[in-house]
Amino acid sequence: MYLPSTAPMDLFRPERKHGMQLYCKRVFIMDDCKELLPEYLGFVQGVVDAPDLNLNVSREILQEDRLVRNIKKNLVKQVFSALEGMEKEKYEAFFNEFGQALKAGIPTDFENKERLASLLRYKTTKSGDKVVTLDEYIENMKEDQKEIYFLTGENLTSLINSPLLESLKAKDYEVLLMVDPIDEWVTQSLPEYKEKKLKSAEKGDLDFEKVDDEKKNEYSALLSFLKGKLEAKVKDVVVSSRLKDSVSCLSGDDYGMSAYMEKIMKASGQKTPDQKRVMEVNVNHPVMGKMKELFETDTTSPVLKDYSDLLFDIAVISEGGKLDNPSRFSKQLGDLMAQTL
Repeated sequence: MYLPSTAPMDLFRPERKHGMQLYCKRVFIMDDCKELLPEYLGFVQGVVDAPDLNLNVSREILQEDRLVRNIKKNLVKQVFSALEGMEKEKYEAFFNEFGQALKAGIPTDFENKERLASLLRYKTTKSGDKVVTLDEYIENMKEDQKEIYFLTGENLTSLINSPLLESLKAKDYEVLLMVDPIDEWVTQSLPEYKEKKLKSAEKGDLDFEKVDDEKKNEYSALLSFLKGKLEAKVKDVVVSSRLKDSVSCLSGDDYGMSAYMEKIMKASGQKTPDQKRVMEVNVNHPVMGKMKELFETDTTSPVLKDYSDLLFDIAVISEGGKLDNPSRFSKQLGDLMAQTL
């Protein structure tokens, strides 16, 4: 049995053959023997000679054969031992080729989920060009940090500059940056690792940041106005616990679908449930202060409607999303530039 160094072109194609061949007393039984290793380890190449196996064995019998189940269990252990025993640089090169395949084991192999999780590698907001393990992440956690923070998305540049991370960066908390589509299923199947919960930077409340009640009350009328103008697009408009520099962002419920997951589903042609997210606004941003002044002066001003749309569009763009009406955004932005120049 050996581990290839380069992923085949058909690694994720359903018709791809597994690399294990089965023999009995040196008599060839079958190739593409999927019963000897789980699907996510199908890239492993090798030969198994089982002298006690019935020569007339069928695939259906193999699935129920106790000997084959024991062989499979031992082979999986050998693969894990080989991966865990690799030198750091060699393993990282291997993970760059087969990392997505290993990640596919997290939702499907409950027995080895923890061991698989220890083999994962991710770039973070602090790692630069390097990758870190979940164990290294935990070692680097701040004393007051309770959870493992992550963010999923299409590319590293948009993730590392996401407004959703501003409060986390201000606290000097490290965030895992996940750019593989399979990571969405990894995080769903791995709610915690070594007693540390995995927490999406995009979903729910960040418990370490409390919203100023005075500010919340001060802006409550404007927030209600914004919610009314954007009711077709957002679930609610709230004072943000995430933002420090940016003016707006979109967040989801703890158990809701992430923006990246929604994009993956749509790209694959699957219908997604209609879900509105929460628009968070930074009430310490000068724009919100100016909007509040305008709102208190004239609640019927048509400019407020334009600004409401702009706040939402800015939030969508900041997460790498696409605008429903980019021409309107372009016009509104152009008008604002003309007024200020």
